Amino acid sequence: MLSVIIPTYNQADCLQLTLDSLTRQSAGRGSFEVVVVDDASVQDVHAVVRRHEADLDLRYVRHDVNRGRSAARNSGAAAAKGDRLLLMDADSIAAPDLVGHHLRAPGDTGPDVVYGRRIEPSWGTFAELRRNGAVLDELALLPMEGDHRDLPQSAPGDPGEPAASAGPGAFDVYRRTGWMFGFTHNLSLPRELYMQVGGFDEAFVQWGYEDTDFTYRIYRHNGRDSSCFRYDPAALCYHAPHFRDWTTEWEKTKPVLPFLVDKYRHYDIEFFTHPSDNHRRVARTLPFYEDCREFLRDHPGRVPADRVRKAADLPDNASSLWIGFDLAAAALAGQTTTVDHGAEFGPGNPHLFGVRTPYADGSFDCAVHLDLWRMLTPIDLSALIMDSLRVADSALLVMSKHVRRDPADGIGMIDDLGYFLSLVTPRYEAAVTYDDEELAVVRLARRGADAAGAVR
Repeated sequence: MLSVIIPTYNQADCLQLTLDSLTRQSAGRGSFEVVVVDDASVQDVHAVVRRHEADLDLRYVRHDVNRGRSAARNSGAAAAKGDRLLLMDADSIAAPDLVGHHLRAPGDTGPDVVYGRRIEPSWGTFAELRRNGAVLDELALLPMEGDHRDLPQSAPGDPGEPAASAGPGAFDVYRRTGWMFGFTHNLSLPRELYMQVGGFDEAFVQWGYEDTDFTYRIYRHNGRDSSCFRYDPAALCYHAPHFRDWTTEWEKTKPVLPFLVDKYRHYDIEFFTHPSDNHRRVARTLPFYEDCREFLRDHPGRVPADRVRKAADLPDNASSLWIGFDLAAAALAGQTTTVDHGAEFGPGNPHLFGVRTPYADGSFDCAVHLDLWRMLTPIDLSALIMDSLRVADSALLVMSKHVRRDPADGIGMIDDLGYFLSLVTPRYEAAVTYDDEELAVVRLARRGADAAGAVR
């Protein structure tokens, strides 16, 4: 059986529409139940629930105090009887076959986590929804009403055939970062998996990102393998119109981003929370960055950390942050914090690139980046520089000269330090402070800090 979990705080009119739509499901009433969790609403949500008790297998759970959507979903899951959970919002109007698409047929060995599609209706579409009971002609939708996950397929078809056209079903483009695109307005998964990952983190009490945290933990539980996720555009719902104070909601959400970075300390989340970009671009960029890491891991031209430390000429008492590969030698002197991509990821060794780190402002005298910085896009490299000069007084960007761009490798990297310096000198003090046949070191500092030394 499927258990539909619906948390709500007020939104009585939207909940009325959502429950109405669930009474019209083509799946038999005995195949699903509905659990409404009232998170201490001021409106009479219970009255809305009572109006539907004759037509649905329906239960009502109420919190005495408002605890947030994460806690509400966990309460719903605890009260559910089904072996599969469908997470919906109180403002998601279900198409008549929504439940049927989330039910698992016997012998179905497909991905465990199903992302359903959600349409953002215009007022005209909303009027049609109310007239026709959530039955709409897909071709009549306006361009802005679709789900933003409906993107062109990235892979071409048979030889001579064009690439797949845009439209529903094009989720394959995110096949390595599917966790980024799971939204709990229309998502189902096994109850057992929900419990294995610990449900939702109840530290999330404001709007936003609790669902990303949840799907990311599923991704990690699955060994960082996105094959557990599937986007099914036929599992369709519609977002009921309601007032949104976006400015307040996003302001309240801002503290969540550094919380996520500190919670996981992994480049997956680091790039996801980078605020100057969008998640679709990040989804395409992350696989490339992972390829770059592997390219550098065993590259024979990569200059070792002990050689870099001598070239950098850091004082013995300097506190420094090092990001790169095989950094044990760098940690032997001074007060050193390392992000070592050559060592196993764990609580004592984060895997970050440096575009958004969890360290406090001014934590270090210097941030040292070994080669990985050269692979970053201009957007992400700018973020790395800004974050480095937030956590440290200066940044050293190290270039191993024998690690070169080869078009056959499919790796792009900075080779031209002259051009790079021309980009950063209008904003920062920047100079090459060491240069020999093996490596070069660029020092960056905020304007007004000590001037960079001369080239040795």
